[in-house]
Amino acid sequence: MPRVSYVEKSAASPEIQKLYDGFETQFGVRGVPNVAKALANSPGLANKVFPLANYFMNQSALDKRVRELAVLMLMKRCDCEYGFVRHIDIAKREGISQEQIDEIGSYRNSSRFSDNDKLILQYAEELTTKARVDDELFGKVEAIVGKDKIVDLTGAIAFWNMMARNLNALQVGLES
Repeated sequence: MPRVSYVEKSAASPEIQKLYDGFETQFGVRGVPNVAKALANSPGLANKVFPLANYFMNQSALDKRVRELAVLMLMKRCDCEYGFVRHIDIAKREGISQEQIDEIGSYRNSSRFSDNDKLILQYAEELTTKARVDDELFGKVEAIVGKDKIVDLTGAIAFWNMMARNLNALQVGLES
């Protein structure tokens, strides 16, 4: 059960209704997901969070498959069921197989991931669990994604870590 009430579209302020309309358009979803309904309890926060999510999902030049590997890993390590489940279909659209999704948590011993995939997963894991990465790992991942995209990868991991912690603390539930 969520710790905050969900702000339903029909009862939302005009500001939040506009945000919801934008959410449905930007992210190509029907209906407003519970994450938006929960964060709408703070219109100021919601109006800052979702444009940043839109940047990472639709505007960043970061490879979307790389982004989804990182998101799935951090959601797994944060034990955030909502975030993990919500990203499964996105990850599949970006070429991540169900078998890979099933083995995200044990990627180190999996033959389903390339060496580059494993470095991306390790980067997301260490940034999530240690709040830092060493120079060697940073250099290897920068060589994979490019100097211009390492900042977006790091920012995406930080962003979805914030989201995972919000989802967990607020106990946002999956849509039925």
